[in-house]
Amino acid sequence: MDNSSVPQQTIDTITENNNRWHRVSPLAILYYIEKLFVILLNNIFYMLPALFVLWDKIQANPWIAASIIGVLLSIITFFSIWSFVVFRYRLSEGTVEVKSGIFSKKHVNLPFNRIQNVKIEQPFYYRIFNFSSMAFDSGGSLNQEARLIALPLSFAKTLQIEINEYKSNSTNTVSSFDVNNEYQLDSDNSTAASDEVVENTRSIGDLILHGITSNRLYILLAALAPFVDDIFSFAGEKLEGMGIDIQAHLDNDPAWQIGVWAISLLLLVIGLMTLLSIIGAIIMFYGYTLSRTHDKYIRRSGLITKHEVSVPLSRIQIALMKQDLLDIVFGRINLRLDQLNAQISSVNAGGNDTSKLLVPSVFAYECRDIIEHVFPSHNLHNTDFMAISKRFIIRYVSFIVIPITGVLSYSSYYNEGLSPMVPIAVFFVLAVLVYGRWLRWGYQINETYLYIQKGLLGRDKYCLPITKIQKITFSQSYFMEQNKLASLKIYLASGSYHIPMIDQDHAKTIYDYVLYKVESEAKAWM
Repeated sequence: MDNSSVPQQTIDTITENNNRWHRVSPLAILYYIEKLFVILLNNIFYMLPALFVLWDKIQANPWIAASIIGVLLSIITFFSIWSFVVFRYRLSEGTVEVKSGIFSKKHVNLPFNRIQNVKIEQPFYYRIFNFSSMAFDSGGSLNQEARLIALPLSFAKTLQIEINEYKSNSTNTVSSFDVNNEYQLDSDNSTAASDEVVENTRSIGDLILHGITSNRLYILLAALAPFVDDIFSFAGEKLEGMGIDIQAHLDNDPAWQIGVWAISLLLLVIGLMTLLSIIGAIIMFYGYTLSRTHDKYIRRSGLITKHEVSVPLSRIQIALMKQDLLDIVFGRINLRLDQLNAQISSVNAGGNDTSKLLVPSVFAYECRDIIEHVFPSHNLHNTDFMAISKRFIIRYVSFIVIPITGVLSYSSYYNEGLSPMVPIAVFFVLAVLVYGRWLRWGYQINETYLYIQKGLLGRDKYCLPITKIQKITFSQSYFMEQNKLASLKIYLASGSYHIPMIDQDHAKTIYDYVLYKVESEAKAWM
């Protein structure tokens, strides 16, 4: 085994003795440091209550905080160096092998022809040295994913082209390693690389609009709900320390003035969250380009970390036109082309999902043209969707809205502090939401595609190629059977999709046609 370190890697030194195991550049330590920091930040949310409780003690004894930070930094650095030391990879003809792991050893042997996606990333600390990392998505078991880190960018791009060429011509057993064990970019690969056509780009204005329309303020508010008391207590103490007595204002100021302050505070929070959303959109999609070759889409984007995702057209399972309420107002669409279930591929690239190709905030004609290359003659934009049964409303009002309203009414009757208007208002709001949900639900089918629409305030439209459907189920409850209704559930490699409570005869027709189409044409879904 070759245990020699390669501080200054080149294509020649990496591929020399290509049947032996190799280390990567010590720059890999930076990747592991970043990975561990992300894990720490993802879990710091659970530490917030302890920080609130201990904040006064930490202020009085800053050495405690310094000691904790020092220990954390030491642990992160130690495990990052250890992870680099044990990391090995080997490239042989048609195969990439990776050994990694400290306590849980992992050895992945991944043939080129099983690799679904090759993703190249350049974090800012790699871009300085023109290095990169590569994530390989096999589309299979969670244990069959691989990643190469701290590789020269030129080598990574050459290896990516080699893998794509190997997959497109699996009968050709000639390797791109020449007699001198040097990795060569042959003329066919060069032709494939020059075949790229830029299909779409996103300007800063587009990304700002995407940040505004995709703001998820309610998710943050829901996540902070368990800590509301702690947050308000902490904020109240700080304001009192600044000479501002909130309770005195609440007791003495008129209601209209308190209302103005509350609305102003809400708008301030929304504005700050929108600004953060815009910044996040720019960081994620800066320099966005969507390129197309004869057999795949290639997405490149990223301000701090540059991402390059290659998605073969033949492996795209579904097209999704996603519009939130503001997207509808501005006439924009977020287009998503999915391959595998996110549960499988979420392990890739530290959580960067390679199974989905997202094109943010495009116009309808741009969205239509992009989908056209993947699913020819689709009619997703102009489909007249058939509504599901109105018994959908009755079902959800009976089993969800009425029980919730009943509990609130009971509390209102026995609790003088709860106004009787609260249950009425809650019933009205929930009933309207259920009606809006029913109004958005729809479905349609033609000879080639099955279309589904759903949503609430926004709208999602799905285009499912029938020949890529792996499984379809026909289900009826007792009450649905009495009312001659049925539900369909459709399974693809990208996930499952539901059409609830439609006419049972129509559901049976769709069910039979899907089975006939899949069995008679027997097309590959990957």
